[in-house]
Amino acid sequence: MKVRKVSPYGLFLLLALTLCLFAVGAVAQQQGFYQVSQGETRVQVTPLESPSSAAEFYNYSASVASTGFEEANGAVMFLYRDTTSGQVSLFVLLSGPGGGAGTTSITLSGVPDGASFLVQDDTFDFRDTWEMTPPSASASLGWNDGFSDGFVLGPLGEDSEVTLFPQFSSGIQTVKFLYGSRTAPSTMFLNLIDPVIISAATNMPPTAMLSATPLEPRIDESVTFDASGSFDGDGTIVTYEWDFNGDGLYDQSTTTPITSFAYTTSGLKTAAVRVTDADGASARATFSVFIEELAVTVTRTISTMTALPGTTFLVVVRIEPEMDLVGVGLEEDLPVGWQVTPLENAGAAFKRADVQWVFIDKIRAGTTKVITYEVTVPPAEQLIATTLPVCFDITGVLQARSPAFEMPVEGDNTVEVNDTLSIFTAIAHLVPRTSVDLDDGIDLRLSQKIAPDQLQRAIEMWQYDEPVPWTQGATIDLFTMKRLSAYAYTCTPVDLPLPLVPETNIHAVRTIATPVPCNNVLLNYYGKDGKPSGNTFTVKVEIWADQDLYGVGLAEDLPTGWRVIPIQNDGFYFKRSAIEWVYPSKLPAGECKIIIYQVEVPQTARIEMPSGDPCYTSSNDLFGVVDSALPCQDVEVTGDSAVDISDCLTVIVAISRWDVEHDTIDITLSDRISFQQVQRAIAFWLEDEVVPRTCGGVVDYETLKTIVAYWLTGTNICEPLPASLIEECDVQPEPCAPSAPECGGY
Repeated sequence: MKVRKVSPYGLFLLLALTLCLFAVGAVAQQQGFYQVSQGETRVQVTPLESPSSAAEFYNYSASVASTGFEEANGAVMFLYRDTTSGQVSLFVLLSGPGGGAGTTSITLSGVPDGASFLVQDDTFDFRDTWEMTPPSASASLGWNDGFSDGFVLGPLGEDSEVTLFPQFSSGIQTVKFLYGSRTAPSTMFLNLIDPVIISAATNMPPTAMLSATPLEPRIDESVTFDASGSFDGDGTIVTYEWDFNGDGLYDQSTTTPITSFAYTTSGLKTAAVRVTDADGASARATFSVFIEELAVTVTRTISTMTALPGTTFLVVVRIEPEMDLVGVGLEEDLPVGWQVTPLENAGAAFKRADVQWVFIDKIRAGTTKVITYEVTVPPAEQLIATTLPVCFDITGVLQARSPAFEMPVEGDNTVEVNDTLSIFTAIAHLVPRTSVDLDDGIDLRLSQKIAPDQLQRAIEMWQYDEPVPWTQGATIDLFTMKRLSAYAYTCTPVDLPLPLVPETNIHAVRTIATPVPCNNVLLNYYGKDGKPSGNTFTVKVEIWADQDLYGVGLAEDLPTGWRVIPIQNDGFYFKRSAIEWVYPSKLPAGECKIIIYQVEVPQTARIEMPSGDPCYTSSNDLFGVVDSALPCQDVEVTGDSAVDISDCLTVIVAISRWDVEHDTIDITLSDRISFQQVQRAIAFWLEDEVVPRTCGGVVDYETLKTIVAYWLTGTNICEPLPASLIEECDVQPEPCAPSAPECGGY
């Protein structure tokens, strides 16, 4: 064994080398871990390194920095480590060669004690201001075209968190943070608005990762949150804190990376996990899930909204799950004394005493379970109510064990007990009589939708003012009849409002055809058969709309005593006592319906002569309204609206109706004057003879000229004579006017 002696000089070199290696190791031990974040973006970074000091690396010369990272119209930031001293500083470079002029203000918070602006670019520029009072600092900088500006803040220390609040007023278009290799750094792109946070720590913080299954769970369905992907590069994660509703408060803490939670409301939910390592460093991750509505619907339908004491109605409960259910139970709560009779239990066991059903088997997703039962209301003397009407509620709860939930039964839940039914309820539950010698019945177990046979019976009740059963003598008026029709043809239950539809254009036009021209009715005139014929006229009402109508009605208002005889109803039902029509089905858009009726004026009708008073109104007006239940709107009937009643004819009308062969009046003749009638008019003029049926009228000089003009021009006597005679080829066609749907004639 050889022993080598070490000289004192060699021992000194060995000791120096050991101390140097220890120092280098200490610097390496204190390098720390750095993170840059802006908003939800977080990036682990490493400083750019060089043996030069921060000021030397900034290399301020000729009023610009010369690091090599300056960028025209861009803000460049990075951490810099002086490998000689181990100190870390923050570089902020604003613009560079080729860039435009600009200004920027930056406020800093969290500046560590002992830190300062190691470099203040352009201290001679009056636009630049600097303030440093840790933990706060600020810098306002301005530069000219082609130049740059900036600063270096340091040292940052081993554990710090500095926040920059930049305000890039002008000259800056992009912001980036460099990290990693000095020769080929990586880039983190930042926005120009949000604060930038730079944190340093001797302990490497963990990395948090979070996922969830399922991605679209239902209400009350368990969601599994998994943070197993989280890790700590230099240690161990010891706690997982869970924020399930995203309010920043942690609802649960675990030592394992998996947990579960069930949401009770629907919508987008953002959950978060915060992981913490053994040295106290933490990281946070979020994950969003969309909570669907509960995958089970349970609805109750009650067959009537009003019941009489002692009557029976029907209840149907439908259970429709979109996921498998196990351990399902239904409990219905009814008023005291109401008797339940099950009709269909859908395979469930029923307990009468508590009105409960329990399903022994699994209810599979996509199936429907229907439970049906009858309810009998106690007699009036046994009801827990002193006066009627009174409302009672039926409530219920559906429960399941897997998945575990409890939810109320939706749908119908209120029944009014009364001593009378509304017309709508009575018609919806009507059992129509089968012959006139039988009575109508009521069955409250029937649906609340009006069936065709029920509607037909309602029309008969409306036409003849028959009382509706169980309504204490109520009768159906036109308004109610139209609504009953709308309910029937839209299949809407009577306990619900009719569907909302937009208003439309309803058109109703009346045309009057009288036996005497110009809407004149002639009293006390008898035709060739010896019967009165001048006191009747015909009315046509055309009805159409721009969209479908339901429950259409027409009400005509005529003077008292005038008799209406329907000729054509075109699908409408007529009520003689009120001069009303109802169309009980859908009137399609654009389809025209025609109602034609004849009116007989009594021979004793009071005759009103026209007055010079501009406020004069004839009592012989016809007024009508067409309306619909759906949409709910009405319009007045337009067109002809009045007739003139008289015992006498005008002279011109008498001449147009003169039967030359029999030398008498015949009101069935044309509105145009013939040559023979002109000859007879000349005879009346020459003889100064009174024209019959004109109440003393004679053909004078002016009248005769008018009669001749009507004959020569072939003009209808109810129209004005043309202003001048125009050759046919010179007549210009009139522009076409919009026309109504083709309705036909009488």
